[in-house]
Amino acid sequence: MSGRPSMFPGTVRLAGPATAVPRRSSTHAKAGGPKHDPRRIGDKAYQANCIRTLIAYLSTHGYDQPLTPKTLTNPMGKDVINIMHFLMRRVDPHSKMDPTTKMDPNSKNPGNQCKIEDEVPALFKRLRYPYTISKSALFAVGSPHTWPGLLAALVWLTELLYYEEKAEQVKEQSFDDKARSETEFFNYVSTAYRHFMSGHDEEGAAVDEAQTRVFHDRVEAAQTRNAELQQERARLAAEIEAMRTGPSPLEEAHAKHQEHVSDRDKFRSLLTNLQSQKEGLQRKVAERTADLRSKQQQLAAVEQENVEMRAKIATQTVSRDDVIRMNQERVKQEQRLRGVATQHESLDARVAEQERACEGRLDDLEGALKTYHTAADRLRLIPASAKRAAGIQYEISLDRSGATPSELINVDLRGVVKAGLVRVKEGHGSRARELAEEELALQEGLDGTRHALSERAEENAALSAQVAQLEEQQAASKVAMEADIRARHEEAKALKAVVDELRNATCNVMGSEAAIVALQIQAEEEVRESEAEAEQLNADLADALQSLLDHKLHLQRTLEHTHSHVHSVLASVAAMPV
Repeated sequence: MSGRPSMFPGTVRLAGPATAVPRRSSTHAKAGGPKHDPRRIGDKAYQANCIRTLIAYLSTHGYDQPLTPKTLTNPMGKDVINIMHFLMRRVDPHSKMDPTTKMDPNSKNPGNQCKIEDEVPALFKRLRYPYTISKSALFAVGSPHTWPGLLAALVWLTELLYYEEKAEQVKEQSFDDKARSETEFFNYVSTAYRHFMSGHDEEGAAVDEAQTRVFHDRVEAAQTRNAELQQERARLAAEIEAMRTGPSPLEEAHAKHQEHVSDRDKFRSLLTNLQSQKEGLQRKVAERTADLRSKQQQLAAVEQENVEMRAKIATQTVSRDDVIRMNQERVKQEQRLRGVATQHESLDARVAEQERACEGRLDDLEGALKTYHTAADRLRLIPASAKRAAGIQYEISLDRSGATPSELINVDLRGVVKAGLVRVKEGHGSRARELAEEELALQEGLDGTRHALSERAEENAALSAQVAQLEEQQAASKVAMEADIRARHEEAKALKAVVDELRNATCNVMGSEAAIVALQIQAEEEVRESEAEAEQLNADLADALQSLLDHKLHLQRTLEHTHSHVHSVLASVAAMPV
C-alpha cells in the first residue's frame, strides 16, 4: 500500500481506479436516531465467519502479531488497537497513531496520548461507513457489548481493502502494451524537448541513446518472439500433419473395442463352461460323499455285528468239531473275500480307465466344438441373431457332468443344427452357382469391353495422326498466308510511294489525280480482300481444329468411362466370395 494517497473528507479515493464512494443521503437514516444495522452481529456463527475473514486478511498482508480465533473471540484492548493501527496504516500510510500509547479518558495530558477515539470514527466517517462508531465504544474495545460492532466494522474495512487490490489488478491488466509504449514515448519526447529547450545537449543525447537502446531491445525481443512463434507454428503444423496422415484415434479405439468385446464374449463362454464343469464336479463330490457316508454306515454296522458275534462266540460253548468247521468256513470266506477284493480292484481299474477314456473323449469333443464355433463365427452363424443364423441356435455348449447325450449337448444336433447347416450349404451352393454364372457373364462383358477398348485406342491413334497432319497443314497454310500478307503489304507500300510521288509532282493534271485515286481505291480493296481471305482461312482452320479437339475429347471420355467400367467389373469380381 506504499505510495497510496491519503484520504480526505468528502470523497474517498484508494490506490485502485479513481472510484469515489458517494455520500449517503440523510433520508436513508431513521429520523430521530441512528440507523439500524441489519447484519446479525450478535450471532456467534456470523462472528466466527468475521473472525476467519479478518485473520485471513491480516495473515496474508504482513501483520506481525500472533492471532487465533480464540484470541479474537474475547480480545484484549491492546490486540484490537494493534489491528486498528495496522488497518489504518494500510488505508493511510501517513497515519500518526501510536499503538503503544494507552487510552486514558481521564488523562490530564491529552496531547501526549493516542487520539484513537478521534482517529477511528473520523476514518470510518471518511470511508462512508454507514453506521456510527461511538467514542465510548472505543474506550472498551474488547468488551462483549462493543466488540461485535467493532468486529463487523473491521471486516467491512478489510473488504474495502480487498476491493482496492482487485481494482489495482484490473487497472494493471487493462493497461496494455500499446498504451504503455505511447506513455513511455511521450515521456521520452517531453524529456528530450525539455533538454533541448534548456540547451543541455549532452543530457538530450543520453536520453536519445537510452531510447534507442530501448527500441533495439524491443526489436530484438520481437524478433526472438517471432522466431519462437515460427518454431511453434512449424511444430503445430507438423503435429497437425501427423494427425491427418496417422491413423484415426476413433478407428483404433473402435478396433480395440471390438477386440475387447470379442474377448469378453470368449471369457463369458469359458466361464459358462467352467461353471457347468464346476457344477458337475460338485454333483460328483456330493455323490461320492453320500457313497462314503453309506460305506461308513455299512462299516459301522459290520463292526457292530463283529462285536456282537465276538460276544456271542464268547458266551457259546464250542466243541472241537465246531472249531474245525469254523476254521474251514473262515478259510473259505477269506478266499471268497480275496476273490471279491480282486474283482473289486479290477472293476475299479476298469472304471478308472473308462473315466479316463470318457475324459479324453470329452476333451476331443471340446476341441471339435471350438473348431466348430470358430468356423460358425467366421460364417456368421453364431449367435442366433447373426446375419446367416436365421434365428437358429447354432452355438453348442458341453455339459461334462451329463450322463446322456441330451444332457451333454444343449441342442438337437441332428434335428436342428445339421438340418440348418444343410440348408445353409444348399443356399451357398446355389449362390455359388449363380455367382459363377454371373462371373462368366461378366468375363464375357469384360472381354468385349477390352476388344472395344482396343478398337477405340486404334481409332484414337488414327485420329491423333490425323490431328498432327492437320496441325502441320495449318502451320504450312499459316506460313504461306503470312508470306502473302507480307507481299500484299509491300505492294501497298509501293503503291503508297507511287501515290506520294504523284502528289509531290508539279503536274496538277486532273487525269493524274484520277489515276492516283483509282490506284488508292484499288490498293485499299486488295488489302481488304487479303484481310477478309486471311480471316476466312483462320476461321475455317479454327473450326477444323475445334471439331478435331471435340472428337478427341469425346474419345477420351469414352475411354475413361470404359476404363472405369472395366475396373468396377474387376473389383466386383474380385470381391465375390469364393
